[in-house]
Order: sequence, then C-alpha cells, then structure tokens
Amino acid sequence: MVVSSPTAASPIVTARLRPLFVAVFLWNVSLWVPIEKLFETDIGFDAASIGVLAAVYAAVVPLLEVPSGVLADRWSRRSVLVIAVCALAVSALVGGLSTNVATYTVSALFLGVFFALQSGTTESMVYDTVLEETGSSDAFERTIGKLRVIESFALVSSALAGGAIAEVAPLRVTYFLTVPFLAGAIGALMTFREPHLHQTAESQPLGQQVIATYRTITGRGRLRPIVTLAVLTALLLQAMLEFGPVWLVALAAPPIVYGPHWAGLMSALGLGGMLGGRLGFSRSGPVVAIGAAMLACCLVLTLIHDTIAVIAAQVVLTVLVVAVSIPITRRLHDAVPSGIRAGVASGVGTLTWLTFVPFAVVFGLVSNRASVNTAAWTLVGIAVVTALLMLAFVLNHSVEPVTELVAATTPVDAAAVTGPSYPADRFLPPDDPRWPGHWAHPPSPWQDVIPPGLLHADAILDEVRAAIAELPPLHRRVLVLRDIDARADAEISDSLDMDADDVRRVLHAARSHVRTRLERFFSEHGHE
Repeated sequence: MVVSSPTAASPIVTARLRPLFVAVFLWNVSLWVPIEKLFETDIGFDAASIGVLAAVYAAVVPLLEVPSGVLADRWSRRSVLVIAVCALAVSALVGGLSTNVATYTVSALFLGVFFALQSGTTESMVYDTVLEETGSSDAFERTIGKLRVIESFALVSSALAGGAIAEVAPLRVTYFLTVPFLAGAIGALMTFREPHLHQTAESQPLGQQVIATYRTITGRGRLRPIVTLAVLTALLLQAMLEFGPVWLVALAAPPIVYGPHWAGLMSALGLGGMLGGRLGFSRSGPVVAIGAAMLACCLVLTLIHDTIAVIAAQVVLTVLVVAVSIPITRRLHDAVPSGIRAGVASGVGTLTWLTFVPFAVVFGLVSNRASVNTAAWTLVGIAVVTALLMLAFVLNHSVEPVTELVAATTPVDAAAVTGPSYPADRFLPPDDPRWPGHWAHPPSPWQDVIPPGLLHADAILDEVRAAIAELPPLHRRVLVLRDIDARADAEISDSLDMDADDVRRVLHAARSHVRTRLERFFSEHGHE
C-alpha cells in the first residue's frame, strides 16, 4: 500500500518553530568565518598547522557529542542549545583576542564544544516538533530544508558583510562584531517551546540509555548503511567548509574573492536544503546522476588550477552533499525513538568527527608537502564510495523503504489499539433484556472529567500529542488526516487505498486510544 500525504510543513509547525528559526539565523551570523584562514595566516599558521588546528577541535567533539546528546534527551534540548551558543560566543571572543597559534587553539576548543552540543540536537527538536504537531514525519524533509535555507541566508549575508568589514577594518574586528548576534540567539531560544516527546517515554537509568544509544549507532541492520552514508556526506561537507579556502590561498586569490567564495558555499547550503526536501531518494536514476556529479566536482578540485572552476566545483559539490544528507537524516530519525534520538544523531556526528580527525591531519600534511590538488585525491576516493553506497541503498530499499516512524514514545502494542476500544465491563452483557451490548458506563463529558485548572493547561496538549505519537503508523495517519488536517472520509479512503468502513474502524480505535489515555491522565491529576 502506498501512502500519499502532503509533505509541506503546516503553518502551525512553522509558527511553533519560528523562535528556533530566528535563533538558528542569529547564531549562523559569523562575520569572521570568510576571513578566518587569512587571519590564521597573519598570526602564524601554515597549511600543516591549519590541519592540526582542525584536528584539535575535531578531537574535542567526540568527547562531548554523545554525552551532550544523552543530556539533551534526558534534560532539555533547548537548554543544551543555549549552552552551545554561549560556547560559540566565548570562541568568537577568544579568537578575536588571539595573537598566536596557541591562543587561537583555545578558541577552536570552544568552537568544538559548540559543534558537540549543537550536533543532532537541533534536528531532533525539529523532527519531534513536526511529529507532535502532525503525527507524522512526512513534513520533516521540507522543514529541515527550510532550516538549511535560513542557515544559508545568515551565512551568505555575514560572509559578504565579513569580507567587506575586513577591507576597512582589522580582521579581528569581525570576531567581536559576531558576539551581539549570539546574544540575540540565546534570547530567541528562551522563547521557543520545545517538544517533549523525548520526556514522555518511561524513564530508564542513565547507564541503560547510554548503552541503548551506542548499540543503536553501532549495531547491525538497516541503520548501518544510513549511518555510513551520513558520515561520508558529512565528511565531504566538512572538508569543503574547512579546507575550501585553502585552494584560494594556493591560487594566490586576492582577499576580495574570499567573501564571494564563502558566500557561494553558504548559498549552496540553502540550495541543497531546497533540493533535498524534494529529492525523495527512491529512484536509481537521479542517485546515479548525483553520484557522478559529486565525483566530477572532486576531480575538478584535483586536476584544475583555475579559481573560477575551483569555486564552482566546491559550490556544486556542497549543494549535492547537503541535498543527499536530508533524506538520509530523515531515515535516521525515523529509525530511532525520541528518547534516544538526540543521542543517536549526536553519535553519528561523533563518528564523523572521528573520521575527520585523521582526514584533516593527512589532508593538511599532503597539502603542505605537495599541494592541495594532490590532497584532493582523498575526496575523489570518498566520493566514489559514497556514490556506490547511495546506489546500493536505493536498490536495496526500493521495494521496502525504511519504516516511516518508530513511535516517539514507548509504542503501544498494535493489538491494544486494533482490539476492543474499551474494556468489556463498560458495556452491558449480550443477554441484557433491554440494551444488550450498549454502554453500561459511557464516557463522561469532558467538563465532568477535567479537573479544575487543567482545562487550558499545556499538559493536556502534550498528553494528546504523546497519545497520537504512540499509535501504530496507520492509526496515527488516519487520525491526523481526519482530526488535524480535516480531510473527508472519502478523501482519506482514496489517499490510503483503504475501504471506507476500514477508515472509520481505524479512526474509532485511534480516537478511543487517545481518549482512554486522557481519561487516565485526568483521573491521576484529579487526585493531586
């Protein structure tokens, strides 16, 4: 059965995520990024020490990434992001004050803290918000694509501004001017109402949660190719963002080129986000074309010594890598429950950094001793492996795609929903002389069930969302289409290829499950 439903984010999802979008925009205003390599060169860096610097902050990330993801799952993802932005502000301040390699390395350490705490957390918040508001992950790709566009716009505008500022002021000024934007990002985060699906699952001891997180990341099965592809695409993207300007240094490009070059790379993030939200990742033809284009871009970086050609290849490669990463990210989040989602996503980031550390050292050493074009052969190898894995993934999943959703809370047994909607003792027996099989104890009106003070409480809405999230996928889809999207029964029947009677049966069972959970919730709170 093929399920079709709209994938565009609803206005409700967009409105709820708006403070997060604002925060993401502000923390991506990094005026210092486009001139970082020039600044590093001014204070004593060479190609080898730049590679070592990248390895230093990359080494910090694996130490903090999974623990911070577990902390976000157990505590508050919003609070973890606030701490991450504070670390980014410290990094900018220390970077601007640096006059030598050692001091700037301290700045890089705080930058690593930001990457560790932010990695996986933002995507998990977006995914769970989409799930809470719609009951499905269908809109995630479009929503995360919109987030990438916002990131891109912030990075492009700050890259152009940073390059212009560097023309009229000392390079270090761009670091100091970044800090006020980060303060604004913290303020926006404090107004965001974060989803709580990760907190509705039954709590488990910390040790068990950590073990479950690591087993999910490293275990065999359908998640392994997803994790591998996520790591490889992230490695290619990080290589472009970290070492892209090194090509310009090798080509002796004038300083004015650095701003537009970085703006092009940042624009590629947005273009890739728009493309990735529509990619689908289900047909072999487009995947082969994308893999071939990625390989061609890497070959240009290896063989061509023209500034315009190099910039174009880097921009196109970034677009393709970001586009591919979005459907991969959705499949990763689809495959894990919310209680460990940030930890697993952060763990994938950890694997990326663990891979990037030796890559950065080797790339920097080869660039220093030979040339950056020679070092680019490593990118060619990664592109070949990535293209082959993408094709294998699509071929192996063309008939049975990755399961749409693992319930964001502890899932209920499907039989518990598809079986009797209410306990048998709430009905009269079949041999009742007057009303056989009718209600003996019908559901009470809500005004008689809801305790005083809870009628408008956010806790009720959270409970409804949790109840919907733990439904079996079909029941959740029918309930969302009927009661949230206000679709007609006939439209749902056509959309899901179901008999109309089956739609009504499934809808009744889903509504009954939600009501039963709410009745239990109100009963518990009525005695507080």
